[in-house]
Amino acid sequence: MQRIPISGLTIYYDAEEREAVDEIVIACERSVQTITSSWQLDIPKDCRVYIMTTWPRCVFQGAPLGSQIVLGLTLPLWYAEFKKRWHYAGGWSQRYGDRQVVGIKAPRLIAQTPDPIGESIFIREENLELKVLSIVCHELTHAFSSHLRLPTWMHEGLAMVSTDRCLGRPTVLQDTLQLLNDENQEKKGAEKINLNTQSREEIILLYVRGYWFTRYLVETQPELLRKLLNQRFSHQELEGFIASELGIGQEAFWQEIDQLVVAKYNLELTQPRNN
Repeated sequence: MQRIPISGLTIYYDAEEREAVDEIVIACERSVQTITSSWQLDIPKDCRVYIMTTWPRCVFQGAPLGSQIVLGLTLPLWYAEFKKRWHYAGGWSQRYGDRQVVGIKAPRLIAQTPDPIGESIFIREENLELKVLSIVCHELTHAFSSHLRLPTWMHEGLAMVSTDRCLGRPTVLQDTLQLLNDENQEKKGAEKINLNTQSREEIILLYVRGYWFTRYLVETQPELLRKLLNQRFSHQELEGFIASELGIGQEAFWQEIDQLVVAKYNLELTQPRNN
């Protein structure tokens, strides 16, 4: 593979994908600027961005030799799930010790990638360059914050809010607030949901909660958010610290968080809907 250093990262690509490089470079530069200035997160010492074209290569490329061996030995355990994800994922990130690997689908493949879950969460983006920028910013945010091992809701929420900032506008449908305002919905703790669940509804709820609460912290509690990103907490410690700072109970943590978020953002203008 060929490579090019840019903004503290190294981009790897096949020669036949040269046309995609300029677009990915611009997206990386904008994303790095947004992430470092917004969250004061450092660029990982060894951060590699791969332009992906096939799903088997995107798993193995970038991994150190030892990790490649482990991946090969455990192939039957993850093969089917990852092959399925390849069809709808535009990017991914993985940490191997001090090495952070980010995979971004070639733009021509992103244009062909359906996103059945994202369509229920995000404002539709018809501009391919902005769609690529969104994916790059999202995945680089994961890479830059991976050392914090954030709970999944904040891991995804921070990446989504980073994308808002990078594009200069909200990217999530205002209608998704209804999921947090549904009195008939079982209020599940966000850490009881993971991205491997087979429930589409639970995955959507995880992303929606993560986005709106992280955005709430950014806009109303910036000092609290800075403290959360300044050191590593266990998930229980992090949510306990948030509860203490906001004066809410831990037993009903997400119910009270949902109420705070809905009370603030339901007063704002409705964002565009996907038709």
